[in-house]
Amino acid sequence: MKKSVWSKLYNKIQKFLSLKNITFMTLLLFILLLVPVCYLSFFNRASGDDYGYGAYTRAAFMSTHSLAAVWKAIVRTIRQYYYGWQGTWFSIFLFALQPEVFSDKAYVITAFLMLFLWIGSTVLLFKEVLLRRMKMDKCGFWLITMLFLIISIQYVPSTASSIYWYNGCAHYLIPFAMAQFTVYLCLRFTDAYQLKYMAGSSVLMILLGGANYQAALFVLIAAVYIGIWDFLKKKKRQIFYLLVPVILEIPGLIVSIKAPGNKIRGGEAFGFSVSKVAGTIGKSFVKGFTDILTYLNEKPVMWLVLFAMFLLLLEIFKKSGQEDALTYPAFRILALICLYAAMQAPEIFAGVEVSGGVKNMNYWCFLLMMLGCMVIVCNILAKKIRLSKEQIHKYLVIPGMVLCLVLVILVKGNLKETTTYKCIDYIVTGQAADYREQMDLQTKLLTDETAEHVVVPAMNPEQGPFMHMQITPNEDAWINGVVKQFYEKESVVSIPRPEWMELYGAQ
Repeated sequence: MKKSVWSKLYNKIQKFLSLKNITFMTLLLFILLLVPVCYLSFFNRASGDDYGYGAYTRAAFMSTHSLAAVWKAIVRTIRQYYYGWQGTWFSIFLFALQPEVFSDKAYVITAFLMLFLWIGSTVLLFKEVLLRRMKMDKCGFWLITMLFLIISIQYVPSTASSIYWYNGCAHYLIPFAMAQFTVYLCLRFTDAYQLKYMAGSSVLMILLGGANYQAALFVLIAAVYIGIWDFLKKKKRQIFYLLVPVILEIPGLIVSIKAPGNKIRGGEAFGFSVSKVAGTIGKSFVKGFTDILTYLNEKPVMWLVLFAMFLLLLEIFKKSGQEDALTYPAFRILALICLYAAMQAPEIFAGVEVSGGVKNMNYWCFLLMMLGCMVIVCNILAKKIRLSKEQIHKYLVIPGMVLCLVLVILVKGNLKETTTYKCIDYIVTGQAADYREQMDLQTKLLTDETAEHVVVPAMNPEQGPFMHMQITPNEDAWINGVVKQFYEKESVVSIPRPEWMELYGAQ
C-alpha cells in the first residue's frame, strides 16, 4: 500500500517535471538571474583604458560632431597604440568607440550590448548545431542552450571583461561572439556552398585577425575542422572555398603580431620562433588540464549543471530518434580537446601576466568543448541504451536532477561566486548607489569647462562586478594622465574625501 502511494506520488512528480516544464522553468530562471545583472548596468561608468583609447575620438566628436573627424581620430588612436603598446588593430578600433566618447550617460548600453552579443551568438550557433544538424526538437534545444548560458554567464571568471567594462569586453567578449557567429556562417556554407556565407565569414575573420589572439586562433582552427569534416563526408571540392576566409585572416593576424608596440608591452623577448611554438603546444595541453582541475575545485555547481545536461541530452536524443550516427566520433572529441588546449597557447607563448578576459575565453571554450563531447557521447549512447525515453526520464533524469539539487544545497557557498549574487550583493549593500553618487560628482567636476586643474574626492575602492581604476593623488600616475587627456584638462588629482568636503564641499 505504502509502495503504491509513493509510486503514484513519484509518477505525478515525473509528469510535472516533463522536459517541456523543465524547459519553461529553466527559461524563467535564466531571465530572473539576468534581472539584477541588467539593473546594475544603470550604475555602470567608464574606467581606466576606456579613457586612454577614447581620448582622441571624444575630442573629435565634442568639437565637430563629424563622423569624418571621428574616423580620423580612430586611425590616429590605432596608429599610436600600434607603435606604442599593442598590435590588435581591430580591438583598438573598438576601444576608440567606447560609449562615453559620445555622451557621459551612454555607458549604460555596455551591459545590454554585451549580453545581446553573448546570448545571440550562442543561440544562433546552437540552433545550427543542435536544432538543424543534431535534429533536436525545439524544447530540447532551448533547454540545453539556456542551461549552457546560465553556467556560462554565472560562473564567468571576470564580470568586468564580459559584461560591464567596455574596454575588456571589446577585446574579449565581442571577438568571442564574432567567433561563434563565424563558426555558424562556416557551418551554413557547408549546406549549399552559398557565396553569402563565405563572404560573411571572410569579413569577420579579417577583423578577427586584429582582435585578441585566442579568438583569431579559435576561428582558424574551427574553419579548418569544418572543412575537413565536410570533405570527408561529401567529397565535394566546393568546400575548399572555405580556405578563402582562412587565408584572408592571416595577413591581419601577421600585422597584429608584428606590431612594434608588442615588444614595448611584452618586452624584447616577445617574438616568434619555431622552438618556442613547439614548447607552447605541449604546455597548452598541460595548462588546459590544470584549468579543468581548478574548475573542479572552484565551480562545483557548474559541474552539477553539466551532469544534469548529460542526462537530459540522453533523453533528448532518445526522443529525437535520430538515425544518422556522427562520423568519426573519437576524432571529433579529440579535435574539440585540441581546440580547447589551443586557447591556452597565446598566454603561454607571450609569457606575460594576463587579464581576466583571457580566463573568460578559456572558460567559454572549455564549456563549448564539454558540451560538444557530451553531445557526441550522448548521441551514441542514446542509440545503444535499451531504455525507452520514458524510462530514461523516470530512472535517470529525475533522480539525477534531485541529486544535483541536494548537492547544490550542500555546496551553496559556491552560489556566492555567481554573477547574479555579486550583483545583488553590490546593490543591497548600498555600494552600487554609493558608486553612482561618487561617479556623478566626479564626472560633474571633470566636465566643468571652467576648470583646468581638477581636484576630485578619492573614490570608494569597492567596485563589485565593475571595473574601476580610481584617480590617485599622484598627478603623474597613468590613470590620472588618461583621465586628464580624455577630459582635456591641465591636471587631475584626487585627495581624501573628508579633506575634499572640507575644502570644496560647500561649492
